[in-house]
Amino acid sequence: MNTFFRLLRTQPTRLLLMLALSFTSACSAAQGATATPFRPQVTIMAPTNAPAATATNASAATATNAPAATDVAAPTSTPTEAAGVSAGTNPYTGLPASAEVLARKPLLIKVANTAEIRPQSGLSEADIVVEHLSEGGITRFTSLFLTNAPKKVGSVRSCRLIDLELPVMFDAALVCSGTSPGVKPLMRNSYAHKNDLTMISDFGPYECASCPMFRTSDRSAPHNLFANPTNAWAELDKRERNQPSTFKSWSFAESAGPEGKPTAGVNVGYKSGVAGWNYDAVRGRWLRSISGKQQVDANNSQPLAFANVVLVYAPHVTTLIQEDVTGARSIEVQVWGEGPVRVFRDGREYGGKWVRNAAVGNFELLDPAGKHIPLKPGNTWIEMVPLTGVDVGTR
Repeated sequence: MNTFFRLLRTQPTRLLLMLALSFTSACSAAQGATATPFRPQVTIMAPTNAPAATATNASAATATNAPAATDVAAPTSTPTEAAGVSAGTNPYTGLPASAEVLARKPLLIKVANTAEIRPQSGLSEADIVVEHLSEGGITRFTSLFLTNAPKKVGSVRSCRLIDLELPVMFDAALVCSGTSPGVKPLMRNSYAHKNDLTMISDFGPYECASCPMFRTSDRSAPHNLFANPTNAWAELDKRERNQPSTFKSWSFAESAGPEGKPTAGVNVGYKSGVAGWNYDAVRGRWLRSISGKQQVDANNSQPLAFANVVLVYAPHVTTLIQEDVTGARSIEVQVWGEGPVRVFRDGREYGGKWVRNAAVGNFELLDPAGKHIPLKPGNTWIEMVPLTGVDVGTR
């Protein structure tokens, strides 16, 4: 005890270090006595910098410390590369598209995913939906529209840190209700903002027929804000920002071959609710559920059904950016470099890795041999999955 007080008076820093080391050792010993795996929670002071984007292909960014690609069979058949916009093909779906559609900029519309706003509007008509953790364990969607233009998409909510990356990945314009004070300066200084990958965050009046976004009278704010893609494209025309995307098309094939692992369903165990996907062989689509309840589109009462479900594993880092009045912190999804990927199509799973270099419109899905994993022509749902802390199960 005398030694303790002497150190407290003369060497407080050393004493604190000793106590910290003792506490760490005790925790390590306790951890060794239990079978529960240790899941570290990484915290940083501010978001890190993704590779600087360029308008042309650049060398691959430095890979993150991600585990090796999941050990499932990869397709051995040669994938059919989508022809791209020059051949009248939607580069996001591999399906034919008109010249008018291909001449416009894709829209990334931010959509909420909390219980009080379900069912959401317009998701069944999206070309791509990206689901990611926002804060506090809840998820949010970023939905990409190029082919279809539903009159009502939402409800629309604010952007998150991942929306610094998605407009560059897909070379698309961004539509959301705004950002938190901590995200706003980062958004303004981002490559997307400086290079006119436009963000539309203007609020519209109630029941506005010509606004990119409008509010309805059937819900209370903030859950009553919706987007109109046709009007958003008109707004891009006014700003002279409605140019075709340079997205490097994924590979598409009607059949990926029988080599994949037969899979009837997949569950992603987000804290706010398990995102479930069940394969419907009759439709040839994966049907979406949340905590066991099927999700439908409020616009047409149709189930959310997607040709492909892609699990993208990436580092998730909790920052000190406060997103709401509860003190919840923003999450940085470090979707640059490369990491494991699992592709589900036709009732089968194919493993590999995702790769994103610094070029605009670049996000590749590769098998272990380095070949492009062919997606099924149609819409794709991407689940952003942390490297630890979220359980994924298949059946």
